[in-house]
Amino acid sequence: MIDHESLEEFRDAQTYDMECDAFDEDYPLLEQWAQSIAGPLLDLACGTGRMALHLAAQGYQITGVDIVPEMIARARQKMLERAVSVEWIVSDACTFHTPKRFSGVYMLMNAFQFFLTRADQEAMLARVQEHLQPNGYFLFETRNPSLQNLNELRHPQPQKFTTADGRELMITEQQHYDPLTQIQHYTRYYQWLYADGQRLEETKRTALRYVFPQEMELLLFYNGFQIVACYGDWALNPFTAASPAMIYICQKRD
Repeated sequence: MIDHESLEEFRDAQTYDMECDAFDEDYPLLEQWAQSIAGPLLDLACGTGRMALHLAAQGYQITGVDIVPEMIARARQKMLERAVSVEWIVSDACTFHTPKRFSGVYMLMNAFQFFLTRADQEAMLARVQEHLQPNGYFLFETRNPSLQNLNELRHPQPQKFTTADGRELMITEQQHYDPLTQIQHYTRYYQWLYADGQRLEETKRTALRYVFPQEMELLLFYNGFQIVACYGDWALNPFTAASPAMIYICQKRD
């Protein structure tokens, strides 16, 4: 049972950017994929627009959807700074609607794991189906439920950052996996140190659902998708039991 709001760590968009905005390992595959399908793209759970802005700068027509208003506000700010154009929508990925249809939909940064029940997963996949053009593609990643991912901390050592205004941030975390629900419960501790010596501590909790490979095959099949490829990492290595990720390229079935 989840007794907290699992998106609370995303309310601070600038801290999220400090942790995630420099990630670029997925750029080559997304660029190659976007070029191959040549059409408008939907960035689902777009966050602060890391990938949407990158592809928009290359001339692609991008729509970004995210449920957290602070994420979209930060994305709009970055869009103005970079002088590119993206359509932003604040909405739940399970219920959103736009009259546009897309040649490709993508969901990155393991956002698939935030859909904690089969009903949520299927509602999201139905929205993807609704917004894809005939024979359109869906690309997404999720962590592989390997023993390493389930039992070892993502960041065993504290993460340390320094903001532009001189604040120092240290993040530590704990985790607990519930095998009945397939949900990994994370507790993250944020310790801020200000230039004047003031300290601020915050605790934020997140729940992430793991989906096993054969379970994923059934989920996609019965929701109208054909798996075109599955990779184990962004270097496009084949998926194995020890792979850190499951990266799927799927096509909408007729």
